[in-house]
Amino acid sequence: MIHPAPAVAADAGAPSRDRAVALAQMLPLCAIAWGALAFGGVYAWAYWPLAGVCLLSGCVATYVARDAAGKSVDTPLVLVLTVLAGAILVQLLPLPVHTLSTFSPHTIDLLHKLNPAFAAGLMRWHAISVWPSDTLVAFVLYASLAMLLVGTARLLSVAGSRRLVQALTLFGVILALIGIIQKPLYAGAIYGLWPLDIGRMPFGPFVNRNHFAGWMLMALPLTLALLSGGIHRSMRGLKPGWRHKVLWFSSPEASQLILVAAAAVIMALSLMLTMSRSGIAAFMLSLVIMASFVVRASDTRSRRLASTACFVLLVIIVVVWSGPEVLASRFAAGDWGEFNNRRGAWSDAWSVVRDFPLSGTGLNTYWAAALFYQRHELEYFFAQSHNDYFQIAAEGGLLLILPVIACIGVFVRNVSRTMHDGRGSMGWWLRAGAVTSLLSIACQETVEFSLQMPGNAVLFTIVCAIALHNPANIDNPEEEGDVAEPRLRLATPRSARTGTGQASSRPIRLEVARRIDRR
Repeated sequence: MIHPAPAVAADAGAPSRDRAVALAQMLPLCAIAWGALAFGGVYAWAYWPLAGVCLLSGCVATYVARDAAGKSVDTPLVLVLTVLAGAILVQLLPLPVHTLSTFSPHTIDLLHKLNPAFAAGLMRWHAISVWPSDTLVAFVLYASLAMLLVGTARLLSVAGSRRLVQALTLFGVILALIGIIQKPLYAGAIYGLWPLDIGRMPFGPFVNRNHFAGWMLMALPLTLALLSGGIHRSMRGLKPGWRHKVLWFSSPEASQLILVAAAAVIMALSLMLTMSRSGIAAFMLSLVIMASFVVRASDTRSRRLASTACFVLLVIIVVVWSGPEVLASRFAAGDWGEFNNRRGAWSDAWSVVRDFPLSGTGLNTYWAAALFYQRHELEYFFAQSHNDYFQIAAEGGLLLILPVIACIGVFVRNVSRTMHDGRGSMGWWLRAGAVTSLLSIACQETVEFSLQMPGNAVLFTIVCAIALHNPANIDNPEEEGDVAEPRLRLATPRSARTGTGQASSRPIRLEVARRIDRR
């Protein structure tokens, strides 16, 4: 009979902890799914519940991982996130009008145009933000996402990230199929139920095809990392010779990798079918980055060739399926001299940055400034600058830019440290995929605003958590283990006992370590 070892038996709360970990892992997936399926979370009825689920998920994850001695989220990171939250709150603090006019005279000018009560002299106090209610919404969303980041990074350092990425891949396939199926059937309404204005170019549940592409840009590299890590692991014990390589395809491990590869093809195809130039270009960049990680982690030529061949085959399949002529004409039709009408929007955003250098117009208020600062491309109203770097500078000024730079610096430092641990393990591959996702979306954000969609912001937060997580109790990195699970041993049979009925001083043991979760 197999009995738990005494140390394990004493831990009577293990089943309840397992259930708590399962719940903590399910909540971020619920947030990701709701954010994507509810039109990217752009409507109030979608982003308020989304913020609640993110806050709950972060709190539950933090509680579940409270005893973990993880290195993923340290005090400096929590500190800079808190400082950034404080900077946003400063934009909401009411100040005397004469004080406000001292360090931001253009704020007074803009308020005279936006607020009749202010223009009439009926308001003696006003916040730095020109539209405080919208900045408050942004603050609540930021606070919930910051809590989600801290909690999820700590949770993944305890439970590992492989199951989360597998579930995310499954949902990515579902989302991709929604977009692929809806594309030829679209008749002016998402899901056939939610009508849009004429001229909109949605894809899947997203009102803007570029935002769907942004979502896939963050999810797809994680799937590719799952595939690369699986290839790396499966080829470790493979005997030389083509016969063994062919026979490997009949193994259960090969079947799993084929499913992951099929998922990557479906997700990549949906991205290509959006015909989003920024999304396709960033996707190609992500393949180059992932290839560099493959070269870095693979110590044999066969592993490098296998992973590279998968990437090349992926590109060939999706390009041929999408239509090379269609793709070529799509890129040829762009006005590259004006970056497809974005150059004027960037010029207008820079004008806002120059007039509000210290404190900005207030987070989530660029649309208010654009009402009076737009001077280019007057055929359309640009409520966003189509460059998130310009927009954060316009909305936050130095008040937000400095904390944002500090957050990025601490984040990069922490991720750089984790990338030196367990190279070649599945956890390392998934962190590499997360880094690729972040670099890809950072590239797209130079011409888009995908991360302003709350649903995309949630996925971005989870990707950051995956990049930060660093499983603490790795028994054997070469076995791809993230977390060592409880061990069991075989109870001593009577035949092995001494004549006194006591166990022998050398009991028969069977170390039954539940297979280390290959994350």
